Amino acid sequence: MARIRQTGATIIENPARFSWKRRPSEIRGYQRAYYVTTEDGDYVRVDYNLRDKRVRLYVELAEEGGSPYYSVIVNGRITTEKSESSGRTFGFASKFQSLADIFYQIPNRDVVKLMGNNYGIGASGRKKVDRAQRRKELEETKKRYFKPEEETGVKGGYDGEPINIISRVTLSDFMDIVIGFVLSAAAFLYFQYSFIALGVISAFYGIIIGLVDLFFRSRSPLFIKVIFFILVGGAAYIYGYFMY
Repeated sequence: MARIRQTGATIIENPARFSWKRRPSEIRGYQRAYYVTTEDGDYVRVDYNLRDKRVRLYVELAEEGGSPYYSVIVNGRITTEKSESSGRTFGFASKFQSLADIFYQIPNRDVVKLMGNNYGIGASGRKKVDRAQRRKELEETKKRYFKPEEETGVKGGYDGEPINIISRVTLSDFMDIVIGFVLSAAAFLYFQYSFIALGVISAFYGIIIGLVDLFFRSRSPLFIKVIFFILVGGAAYIYGYFMY
């Protein structure tokens, strides 16, 4: 996770949202202001007046030595765009476009609406946030279903050796297997040696225990356990259906 530096404090920032701070604006004509310093060292500030539908975007870009730029948007239209260093007006759209995803993450949808789709904040900002969220979800999925190289001992990718799924069997998995056998056997005997009953119970048990692992135990299911009960159940059902 990245860290944001702001006025001597350290704020933790996640891939999907920045940790903005808010304070009253000292600029005449504006109510309040949001501000943050990104992990790249860019200072970003947004002053706004919801009643007058006015917003002022201000950035200091680290890669330019902290060069300041600001833009004023009124009723969804850019009225001012200026470099405070040179005094030059307009022609700095790229300075704000590069930070569109940051502006979009202000925790106040009304303020974001004041910016309209200027500088791609409404459009590209949403896309970048979505991409960051998808990357985060993909990383979480990888961590759940695949072991890191340090744990598996595999370096440089898959080396052709089969994955040792037996080492992943825990005590709860062993108990699940025992319970599955007991339930299946009980159904077989209770319904007078019915392979169909055995098959139905076994297959449903395999599905249910996989869902229990995933949603209640919050861990990836042991697929060999799930597949075993489903295959045994399917085979027993087919055998009982055609042979009896």
